[in-house]
Amino acid sequence: MIAVAGWSRGDAAELAVGARFSLEGASIAALVHEASRPVRVDSFADAHGPIAEEAQQLRIRSSVGCPIVVEGRLWGVIAASSKSAAPFPPDTESQIAEFTELVATAIANAEAQARANRLTSEQAALRRVATLVAREASHAEVFSAIADEVGQLLGAEDVRIYRYEDDHSVVVVGASGYDDFLPVGSRHPLGGTNSASLVFRTGQAARIDDYETAATGSIGDQARSSGIRSIVAAPILVEGRLWGAIAVGTGRLERLPPETEGRLGQFTELAATAIANTESHARADQLADEQAALRRVATLVAEASPLEDVFAKIAEEVAAALGDVDCALWRDEGDGTASAVAVWGASVVAGVRVGTRIALDGESVTALVLREGRPWRIDDYSGATGTVAERAREIGIRSAVGCPIMAGGRIWGVMAVASSVALSFPPETESRIAQFSELVATAIANIEARAEVHRLAEEQAALRRVATLVAEGAGPAAVFDAAAAEMERLLDAEQVSLGRYEPGDEITMVAHRGPHTWRLPPGSRLSHEGENVTAMVRQTERPARMESFDDATGPIARIVRAMGVRSSVGAPIVVDGRLWGVVTARWSAPDSPPADTEDRMAQFAQLLDTAIANADSHDQLAASRARLLTEGDEARRRVVRDLHDGAQRRLVNTIITLKLVQRALREKDAQADALVGDALAEAQKSNEELRELAHGILPAVLSRGLRAAIDEVVMGRHLPVSVDVPAERFPAEIEASAYFVVAEALTNVVKHAHASRADVTASVQDGMLRVEVQDDGIGGADPNGHGLVGIYDRVTALGGRLKIESLASGGMLVTATLPVSAS
Repeated sequence: MIAVAGWSRGDAAELAVGARFSLEGASIAALVHEASRPVRVDSFADAHGPIAEEAQQLRIRSSVGCPIVVEGRLWGVIAASSKSAAPFPPDTESQIAEFTELVATAIANAEAQARANRLTSEQAALRRVATLVAREASHAEVFSAIADEVGQLLGAEDVRIYRYEDDHSVVVVGASGYDDFLPVGSRHPLGGTNSASLVFRTGQAARIDDYETAATGSIGDQARSSGIRSIVAAPILVEGRLWGAIAVGTGRLERLPPETEGRLGQFTELAATAIANTESHARADQLADEQAALRRVATLVAEASPLEDVFAKIAEEVAAALGDVDCALWRDEGDGTASAVAVWGASVVAGVRVGTRIALDGESVTALVLREGRPWRIDDYSGATGTVAERAREIGIRSAVGCPIMAGGRIWGVMAVASSVALSFPPETESRIAQFSELVATAIANIEARAEVHRLAEEQAALRRVATLVAEGAGPAAVFDAAAAEMERLLDAEQVSLGRYEPGDEITMVAHRGPHTWRLPPGSRLSHEGENVTAMVRQTERPARMESFDDATGPIARIVRAMGVRSSVGAPIVVDGRLWGVVTARWSAPDSPPADTEDRMAQFAQLLDTAIANADSHDQLAASRARLLTEGDEARRRVVRDLHDGAQRRLVNTIITLKLVQRALREKDAQADALVGDALAEAQKSNEELRELAHGILPAVLSRGLRAAIDEVVMGRHLPVSVDVPAERFPAEIEASAYFVVAEALTNVVKHAHASRADVTASVQDGMLRVEVQDDGIGGADPNGHGLVGIYDRVTALGGRLKIESLASGGMLVTATLPVSAS
């Protein structure tokens, strides 16, 4: 109860006007409030309560009170009090009642006028705000005006307008009143018992009349510390959704009037209209801006601008379209990392540059998009794991959204936007980003198509240059060096070498381009044991790469470390269906070679097949011819030596003996017969040695055909051998070469293979005689041995080929193909 008027006789003390009293206990005001009729108290001696205690201090003995009823509601009380011991006359109540009616009329008139004035003020305030809304004033201007108007109309010391966020927080967008309480632009978590949280949970108006004891949560604590005692809040609904709230508060003891919620509702509707209008215009402006941005980027793509320019422009346009965000484009490197190809925004630029490479471990938008193949968002990086999440926290990133960039039916990379504000992105963000990612995909497809055409043209030109060298009869060294030089240029490599695989774990360098050539000069032969690309390619017959040689072992690893090589990529060179060698490219830069390096090298190596085969055949043929000349000279020297040391010596002895016989016959010496016998024996031995020498040069049995010659070879071996050779005749040089192939192969089987059997087959297909010797032993034939090199030279000189291979099932297979024409 509040004392609104008072009078006392003389200097007697009275209740202070404006004083507030509780209606507890026994007092005229409390009794009238309870009974809603006139009441009297003839003695306060035993009364209790705040008003009774005040009456006792003023030595009041008795009192009479009558209710003041205004338009049917109990408004207050008129009380008359006396210090006299005599009670009030019996008609006191009726006399006071006459005055209460007059007071009620006055109050009703005053309230009616106040309502009229309030309605006029409200309508004027609403018109002022509506005018701002109609002329499309900014949200900040509208919200500030609403806060001022509401504060003045409701007589509230503080007004706050909140916008609810997706992360269960509120942002203050308008305010009037206390300077130290929730400033405009500040963000606060929801939770606890306070007006903003209650409206958020219920979607309805809420009031708290005692903030000192009832309010909790961050917002409640700040309101209490600012001196607010009670608050009423009403929701702002925009197109059916809860957008925010308007809250009014006071630090006075009296509660805010009951009609406060209803009066606030009028202003929340105006706020909702302003917001809806602004959002509608914003959506239209946003669509127009995005279409303009998309046209600008599409123009760049259509003009075939450099890809890095397109990427940079798209990142800039996306960041601008989404408003105060960072944007980055990431290319998937295919090895568990992604590289930045464009960045835009202050916080991203602070931690990321074009070329920055990130690991795709843990939880990050980029990693999740590439892993799942669909758009992804992270609204709070505080609990995310992985390298990128840690980096994001370091540079202040709070939330992010990413969409895949599809190119050529595969995920090429990711377009990601990030914000340093603790605010999740709107739901439509993914679809907005997707429009730009499609342009990125188009640009990539166009660029890649042009790059592919250019690359193919370069490779074809390179192949033509190498093929021209081969056609002009250039030496193998020049051809190999040219192939290495072309590969070095195509790959932008620092070093390129070509190596030919040798038996065992060895390789011969046939070409080397780049620095440190002296460490791996052409012609050098070394082991490829240990960890290196050369060994990996030979083992798998597929391209391979090594990113680091720091801990690698083996001779090649030691050499490339000494050359400062950081990474190496190798591709197999296959000639005539067999692994011939390897082409190896090396770089000393810390960055890894592009992901498509292996494919490019393998494709170019395949195209080099014919050129290398021709050059290698030329090289091998030249070597074979040189060996044939050498072998021919050696064979002639051997025949001369054998004739001199064998048959010629015996023939000389025979001649000498015959001369002795001639002398003995003249002298009638009895030793003549014995001397004739000696001469005959020497002549016979000479004949045998000449026959053996002739057989070694070309067996006489070959005159009966290849089948008869091979049957004779097999008969002389202590090894079961099956023979399947046609009886038809072939040119003499073909039969001789086939014979020596079989003879040498069986000799190796007997000497080295520890075999239990062997098979000799021959057949004619497409004008070629194919001779095969296969055993079930342990192998051991040395292709570089004198005998096998000799038959290789024979076969090659006739335009044929010799192949020696170990079988997976065990044993060796020697195959010779020789050109024939049936006779």
